Amino acid sequence: MFGKKDEKQFKYPGTRMAMDGNTAVIMCEREASDAAGAYPITPSTQMGEYWAEEVANGHLNISGNPLIFVEPESEHAAAAVTAGMSMTGLRATNFSSAQGVAFMHESLYTAVGKRLPYVLNIGSRAITKASLNVHCAHDDYHCIDDTGFFQVFGKNAQEAADLNLIARKIAELTLTPAAVGQDGFLTTHLIEPLNVPERALVEEFCGRPDDIIECPTPAQRLVYGPTRRRVPLVWDVDNPVSSGTVQNQDAYMQAVAAQRPYFFDHIGPIADQVMAEYYELTGRRYARAATYRCEDAEYVILGQGSMVVQAEAVVDYLRETRKLKIGVINLTMFRPFPGELIGRMLQGKKGVAILERTDQPLAEDLPIMCEVRAALAKCMENGMVGKGEEIPYAPYPTYKAGDMPRLYSGCYGLGSRDLQPEGLIAAVENMIPGGKGRTFFYLSIDFMRDPADPKDEIRIQQLKDAYPRIGELALRGSENPNLLPKGAVTVRMHSVGGWGAVTTGKNLAMTLYELLGYDIRANPKYGSEKKGQPTTYFLSAAPEPIRLNCEYTYVDVVLSPDPNVFTHSNPLAGLHRGGRFVIQSSLENAEQVWASFPPAARKFIVDNEIRVYYIDGFRIAREEASNAELQFRMQGNAFQGAFFAASPLMERSGLDETGLFNAIEEQLRSKFGAKGERVVQDNLRIVRRGFDEIVEITDKPLVAGQLMTRKAPSLPIMLKALPEGDGRISDVHRFWDQTGAFYAGGRGSDNLADPHMALSLMPASTGVYRDMTQIRFEYPKFLPENCTACGSCFSICPDSAIPGLVNKVSDVFATAINRVERGMPTQYLRRETRNVEKRLRELVETAGETADMRTLMDQAVLETLAAFSGEPEQKAIAEKEFGLMMEALGDTQFAITKPYWTNREKKQKGSGGLFSLTVNPYTCKGCMECIEVCNDGALVAEPQNTESIQQMQNRWAMWLDLPTTDPDFIRIEDLDDKVGALETLLLDKTNYQSMVSGDGSCMGCGEKTAIHLFTATVTALMQSRVKKHLAEIDDLINRLETHIRLKLASGMDLSNSAAIAKALDSHKNADLTLSGLSAELVHQGAQPVDPEWLKWVTGLLAKLRHLKAQYTDKQPRANMGFVNATGCTSVWGATFPYNPYPFPWSNNLFQDSPSVALGLFEGHMRKMGDGFKAIRQARMELAGTFKLTDAGCQLSYFGWKDFSDEEWLLCPPVVAVGGDGAMYDIGFQNLSRALMSGTPVKILVVDTQSYSNTGGQSCTSGFVGQVADMAPYGKQWKGKTEIRKEMGLIGMAHRSAFVLSSSASHLTHLLEGYIDGLNARRPALFNIYTSCQPEHGIGDDLSNKHGRMAVESRAYPLFRFDPDAGTSLEECCSIEGNPDIDSDWISWTLKYTDEKGQPAEMEVPFTFVDFAMIEGRFRKHFRKAPPETWNDTMIPVHEFLDLAEDERDGLHPYVWGVDGKNRLMRVLVAQELIHSCEERRAYWTQLRGLCGELNKVDVEAVRNQAKAEIAQKLTTSLLALAVGEGAGLAGLAGGVPSNGAGHGGNGAAHAGANGSGNGGAGGWEPVWVETPECTACDECIQINPKIFKYNDDKKIEIVDPKGGAYKDIVKAAEKCAAGCIHPGLPWNPTEAGVDKLVKRAEKYQ
Repeated sequence: MFGKKDEKQFKYPGTRMAMDGNTAVIMCEREASDAAGAYPITPSTQMGEYWAEEVANGHLNISGNPLIFVEPESEHAAAAVTAGMSMTGLRATNFSSAQGVAFMHESLYTAVGKRLPYVLNIGSRAITKASLNVHCAHDDYHCIDDTGFFQVFGKNAQEAADLNLIARKIAELTLTPAAVGQDGFLTTHLIEPLNVPERALVEEFCGRPDDIIECPTPAQRLVYGPTRRRVPLVWDVDNPVSSGTVQNQDAYMQAVAAQRPYFFDHIGPIADQVMAEYYELTGRRYARAATYRCEDAEYVILGQGSMVVQAEAVVDYLRETRKLKIGVINLTMFRPFPGELIGRMLQGKKGVAILERTDQPLAEDLPIMCEVRAALAKCMENGMVGKGEEIPYAPYPTYKAGDMPRLYSGCYGLGSRDLQPEGLIAAVENMIPGGKGRTFFYLSIDFMRDPADPKDEIRIQQLKDAYPRIGELALRGSENPNLLPKGAVTVRMHSVGGWGAVTTGKNLAMTLYELLGYDIRANPKYGSEKKGQPTTYFLSAAPEPIRLNCEYTYVDVVLSPDPNVFTHSNPLAGLHRGGRFVIQSSLENAEQVWASFPPAARKFIVDNEIRVYYIDGFRIAREEASNAELQFRMQGNAFQGAFFAASPLMERSGLDETGLFNAIEEQLRSKFGAKGERVVQDNLRIVRRGFDEIVEITDKPLVAGQLMTRKAPSLPIMLKALPEGDGRISDVHRFWDQTGAFYAGGRGSDNLADPHMALSLMPASTGVYRDMTQIRFEYPKFLPENCTACGSCFSICPDSAIPGLVNKVSDVFATAINRVERGMPTQYLRRETRNVEKRLRELVETAGETADMRTLMDQAVLETLAAFSGEPEQKAIAEKEFGLMMEALGDTQFAITKPYWTNREKKQKGSGGLFSLTVNPYTCKGCMECIEVCNDGALVAEPQNTESIQQMQNRWAMWLDLPTTDPDFIRIEDLDDKVGALETLLLDKTNYQSMVSGDGSCMGCGEKTAIHLFTATVTALMQSRVKKHLAEIDDLINRLETHIRLKLASGMDLSNSAAIAKALDSHKNADLTLSGLSAELVHQGAQPVDPEWLKWVTGLLAKLRHLKAQYTDKQPRANMGFVNATGCTSVWGATFPYNPYPFPWSNNLFQDSPSVALGLFEGHMRKMGDGFKAIRQARMELAGTFKLTDAGCQLSYFGWKDFSDEEWLLCPPVVAVGGDGAMYDIGFQNLSRALMSGTPVKILVVDTQSYSNTGGQSCTSGFVGQVADMAPYGKQWKGKTEIRKEMGLIGMAHRSAFVLSSSASHLTHLLEGYIDGLNARRPALFNIYTSCQPEHGIGDDLSNKHGRMAVESRAYPLFRFDPDAGTSLEECCSIEGNPDIDSDWISWTLKYTDEKGQPAEMEVPFTFVDFAMIEGRFRKHFRKAPPETWNDTMIPVHEFLDLAEDERDGLHPYVWGVDGKNRLMRVLVAQELIHSCEERRAYWTQLRGLCGELNKVDVEAVRNQAKAEIAQKLTTSLLALAVGEGAGLAGLAGGVPSNGAGHGGNGAAHAGANGSGNGGAGGWEPVWVETPECTACDECIQINPKIFKYNDDKKIEIVDPKGGAYKDIVKAAEKCAAGCIHPGLPWNPTEAGVDKLVKRAEKYQ
């Protein structure tokens, strides 16, 4: 609305509410529309999710119909679904943004051609170019401006809602589809007040889709007659026609051209008519282009979207303060462009700044400028006509001299780049007299700046020299005024992702709105990173409209639930004098809190009279939240209470405490009421305590001499370990200086627009810049005396933050000595430490595995010094040196463990190694999963403080100095053959650091663990191969050099001693050179050197040297390369400027990483082939078989298919990585084609079943009943209804690829699958179950636990398909590794406390429902049944599943669980999860059948039964003989005649009966274990619980030595950390590969 308020009363003024733009649109769509087809895109289009919620809740639209929702596999498909809906007469809608809009592009053309009147709602967002950005830009809106959709754009939530209805009506009258845009995040997520259109308005204004209306245009009347259906039926079985036909030269052009006069040309007039009608009903006036204060304006800002709101405020400010006559034009409609209106509005103006949120550098102008310039050119042409000539453009005004304004084009706000009032002032100042008058410019960024340091000065000067005027591309305004209205309260909140800042901000905003009736703006500043990363939230409230849509530079209150805010931000920036600062702190008193602030902050607070408060919101939430998972999120509620206690708002508004808390309770009830009264009261108590328990710091002493300057970020410790490069693109040190240091110093937004930024390339491993210290509150403390070196902790850590290491004692001492000798030489240390080591080993042997190594080391040193035989002066030196050595060693912790010390020392004295675990303080996020998986109590959670941080940093510095684990300690016999404890490959530093971390993943991210294990496996495989490869290259270089020299010298006659003597005599007075000697000694008939050969062979030598350098340079050849589909993995893995990968990584789009991988593979293989070609040619030359003229020797057509197996294994794999959305849905066709291609790319799918990056969406990999944002839970729809797509089976169906379905929880299965798939010369698909904490609703430390339960509950069975394993499906498929393969469900022990308070337990089946019960995504399907409600109609789920359908009536399935006090409870299960459980059981049955495990004959059981039957028959026969029945033996032989042949049967039977035929294994020795030595590492019981089990002391015992394959026994022995399993000999000699297994078992007997 513009201009003065109308006095007229309107029928439908709207219902005043506060909401964001997404919600505002859905409030209209849910009433008007019938159906939506939509695909999950980023959260900027939550409209699709909200629509799905309305469907689930059973909302009925104005036609009285329930809403329809279809989620297809991509945006392209969503456009097709929407088109299909519209063709059948449904009023259809769609929601999308960015790539989604671009992807559906071709479908949009067809919608226009078919005249389908649907509406596409766009949350406008940047499109991926050099990089991905999920924030606001108008790229997507403009990328479809050629399709024929008419396009309108709302500047705020009010316009987004109104224009949705207006566009709907225009679309249905003109039969042209509509695109309705609003700014992504800046409008879609901004909470603001608006008048929501009433349902009655929608009914009257839009009507019903099946209404019969009068045709509004002549063309329609000619086609349809006088009336038609409002939404015509294009596809109708009662009135069939063909649409989308094929037209050739005879018809196509006419069809296209006819649309202009008969349809498109009517849009403008009809739009004016519809907008006028809307005004009459609502009082809200719209126009295709609307003006603000343009009547007398000399200069105009023209644009669209949320910028217009702010521009109007700037115009008012400049008119008032500078008396400038400025106006604003809001371009509401872009297609068709309202050129005649713009022409009239701009006539006679002096200048117009056209500001656009998009950039098209190769176009003559940006999109709006292009249209404006064209429109004004028509006005100018009108002015050029001669007297009596017809005006060419009649609707347009005629421009005479002075009418044409100067045009200025500006680009702003790309990717939600903040646009302050300063930027708009810059655009105005550029136009006015004395301004710079730049015709094109960028706002809010810089191309030049003052240098930050000498290096920066050099770079900036180089840029100036190359582009002297580059700085002129950017404009900056002369001021940045505070345009908030009088009485406004502004708040900035600093929090951490996952801590509930968004919820807290929304609740606070809604309380202010509902309680005070204030105008509000509440907007989170979303980053792309995940849980655990810093976030910012902006909020303002005022008694009059707020017209700023930017980050608030000036604030009244700063709330910081993040206690570490000063380490990464300046929370005091922009805080008004006398403002309020509230921070989270668990410190004991105000003095400590004040002392924790940086000196600069304290000075600012005192100088600006800031009032400072603190509160321990975490403690309050911990004490009050009944659900531990909610503690982090609910601490924000304490800050809601603290805000009202600290801010001046209550005083200003005259608000009392009772009214405040009544309003807050009402707000909490509306939000959480559906979750139960307990949740409401939990939240309310926390708000109340936040209000009551806030503490103000009144004593604020300053120490003299404190400086305001902030300390420059120092070089990260992990960066110091990386070599410096050449200062170019891939140099990680250059990138730190130019970019990383800015981010570390909190100045990331100050990066220049320079050539490096233009490429948006990051060097590898920039995650080393990051320090995660302040993200965690606790750290895992290592207790070495409890450690068994099982490896679970370092295997499962997602952040590669707790590496295990095994070192010889001598290596530990040598490392400490090297540290000492950096500062001074030593005299005695190196000799005397040998004595220390001898004594230390003796002490360890006495102390055993619980030895305190630091104490023993001190003792060994003291005893060695006591025995020192030197002079007193020498002893003093030795004492000093040992003191320095022990100081250098620090308090590094070492453990004495069975696998690395005890067992090795038993076999060979002096061979044991010290095991250590060291927390990397720079990458550990504190998820505590390492503690969760540690069964030994070797890791415990400790609160982090300054001392512990320093201790961790010191220990990590020592870890960096220690050598990597010697290969002799890595318990792997053959990695390619998967022999040994495969997880010990992680003990190698290079393998473990195959991901450097420092990225933005959530705490405990399951995806990252799976990827880290993958990269470590690849690195381990490549290391030994490259070592061997380098040895051959060195050998070839040496031999080839010798070969060349010999060939060059072959013409010398060395047998002619006289000639040699003569040559020596002739050079008595000069140096004798080889060339001089060869000239004297060349024999007659010697062949001249072939110059072509010499050129070729020296070139070949250079190639070999170059090939060697590629492996040995500072930056050696990487072990692999990734192409990552857009999604969670790409966002946490490459949010600028941090990435965790030390190898090439690229992202293209959401759907196409397998296809990009195919292209990368070809180029990569060409490069690898060049190296192999050089090696092959060198071999031929040395063997004398190379001929320069032989085409075959040139290897011109040598390609990757010609590589030998050895060459193939040397090729770093090309890996496509993506999530379930990228691979199961939108990118499925790319995946399928890659699998069919035969090209051996590797595809890693991290399957969270939930589109994690888009906020937990419905995916075809999800389970029936899973609740997600586009499969919500409501009255009519209760989560996902489709069964899960099984990628393992689909991959197998291609028959050409290796396929693995696995989980990091089953580590051996996963690593073995990785190895086989990587080594296969075919495509490989690794489909890995990965937990997503936020979307699965589980704790940060539970990824491994839930992965295991997913496998054990049959939710995610282990599966592999290896085409190289055989020919039949049964041979190629395997479900080995799953527990209890013969059963539907495994059994588990439920431990609880009985009625008497005593421990009790019961054995129950572990079904899919039991798994679902512990995850938040299924929680709504469960209901607790108190004991008093238990009755006979309740039946356990596993029994219920076995009943026929008609037997289930009246029964209520339940599962057993325990409550918060560990008391037994029944949990009732909804029908949806019963269906899901049945589906999972059916799939498990199908897998078993596929793999030959159904109805499988137990050979051993049959053999035993046969033996028993034969024994019975033998007994009967002998009895018969005793009584004279001669047929007795014949009966035993099965009726064989009593002749010689019968004796053979007797002998065979006897052999079977006397035990020698036991399994056919002569000399079978059963597996046995040394039970007391067991360390309970779980490895053997995970491999086969039918063979191994724990006793009551949790020590291993043998259940059944024949309970599984001998392979399981051998594998268990190899993995056993205690070395207590002795495999014996196989009981089944026919087992596959038994000879190899016996060989592998020998070392463990």
